[in-house]
Amino acid sequence: MAFMTASLIKVNPFSYKFIVTATDQELDPLNFTWDFGEGTVRTGRAEETFDYGPGKDYLVKVKVSDGKSLPKEVTVSISTQTVEVAIDLTKRFQTMEGFGGFGAMKEYWAPGPYTSDDFVNTLINDMGLTILRDNIPSAFEAVNENNDPFVTELTKFNITTKPAGHDETVSDHLDHLRKMKAMGLQKLIVSIWSPSTWMKDNNLVGNGTQSTNSAPAYTTAPTPGTNQLRTDMYNEFAERCVAYIKIIKNETGIDIYALSIQNEPRFSQFYASCVYDGNALRDVMKVVGKRLVDEGLSTKLFLPEDVGWLQGIEKMTKPTLDDPIARGYADIIAVHGYDLDGVTAASTSAQTWQTMYAWGSPYGKPLWMTETSGFDNTHAGAIKLAKAMYTAIKYGNISAWVHWSLSTTTLDAYSLMSSSGEKSKRYYVSKNFYKYIRPGAIRADAVAPDGSNVYPLVFQHGPENSTTIILINDATSGKPVRLSGANLPAQMTMYVTAVDENAKDIGVVNSADVILLPANSVATLYRKN
Repeated sequence: MAFMTASLIKVNPFSYKFIVTATDQELDPLNFTWDFGEGTVRTGRAEETFDYGPGKDYLVKVKVSDGKSLPKEVTVSISTQTVEVAIDLTKRFQTMEGFGGFGAMKEYWAPGPYTSDDFVNTLINDMGLTILRDNIPSAFEAVNENNDPFVTELTKFNITTKPAGHDETVSDHLDHLRKMKAMGLQKLIVSIWSPSTWMKDNNLVGNGTQSTNSAPAYTTAPTPGTNQLRTDMYNEFAERCVAYIKIIKNETGIDIYALSIQNEPRFSQFYASCVYDGNALRDVMKVVGKRLVDEGLSTKLFLPEDVGWLQGIEKMTKPTLDDPIARGYADIIAVHGYDLDGVTAASTSAQTWQTMYAWGSPYGKPLWMTETSGFDNTHAGAIKLAKAMYTAIKYGNISAWVHWSLSTTTLDAYSLMSSSGEKSKRYYVSKNFYKYIRPGAIRADAVAPDGSNVYPLVFQHGPENSTTIILINDATSGKPVRLSGANLPAQMTMYVTAVDENAKDIGVVNSADVILLPANSVATLYRKN
């Protein structure tokens, strides 16, 4: 029995490594006669390396013999054809606002500590995070601070106390936010899980069950068990938003960049949640938006942060966009990106991203992806995450990508790292994007042939005079790639995440040379002039 594998290990020139695995029943020593496919025939070993010229296909043969019986011939086809990636820096698309994730070193509903200097340094300076997503704890205004929603007494909002039925306090978050600010965090965005309980029909943080999740229809005739914001509480809700923005500024020095009125508004969860329909979101957007303007606050508003089927998200978004007043207050269209990782233009995922981008683009509203997770804690899961990012950026023209948990007590499919500092392959794949595509970078055009298994993105950042090229190879073999296009940097530094590499600095490559992408890898080429 015998078989052979071939691995492309080097380019410029092309070098293949061949390994023959063979066994003999009598355990006799074996001889190997190689035909390398370009005219060279010789006796060799079970493992050989051979160099080839570019632009051709070869059939490599080896005859394995024990000297007693007929030899066994095994073959493998190889190619030195390159994948041509065409780059057009004059064709430009969205401006990137950043990459980030939610939370702290541990889940806020778990025992602390929630942050450390090393953890924050890892996020900001190693991974390159520029956006932190946080939430407003439900206990922030556990009781109404006064009876006038237009008189805001900041000292009466609850920062330190955790009443029964609530998971966390604002004070649990503050040290982490302060450390992130000191380390250079660029944007803090905040999502509301639930309004204050006394603002809701059911007077509860969630839906009142222990484990049930559902997507009930919004009702205009709520009962005492309905998990919705009362319509007579819209001004109180707006005041709560204003108070939180001001208190975070006072406590941490951070100006909250953007606020989401409600996380996943179609869903009634056993944990903090609140149900809206598109009309209710539109009406709340008007009240909150006007209040932020009246208070002179610069915080942007985004919606709907919905997840699920496309028509459901559309119904949550379009009423606001169709209303000129509400639309004027909605700065960003944000969606959650679950099960959206197809990488071709014809894929359902790509078409979904194109559709969602088209909702806001006529009005100049950027599209953000503000939550995703569930990618297996394996190298294959990391490559799947990278392809999901590629699809959202290329076809959805998203301006920001925000992962769900940055870190959890135990590393799982929902986090990029653990509180003990263990980093997943998904962390390193994210680093390939986060660290080298900086806020303000503009995506240009990059195209690889269909069926090549290579997925390219390119960005230019004018103020810092940098160029970033992302190249994903999801094939089980290495891919030689050649870049073409005017005004590319002559040399770029290459960083690779592959099975045996974690965002490793491979060194400087010449843009005019053939570049080797390892099997199942994400490579970043970066040059800052």
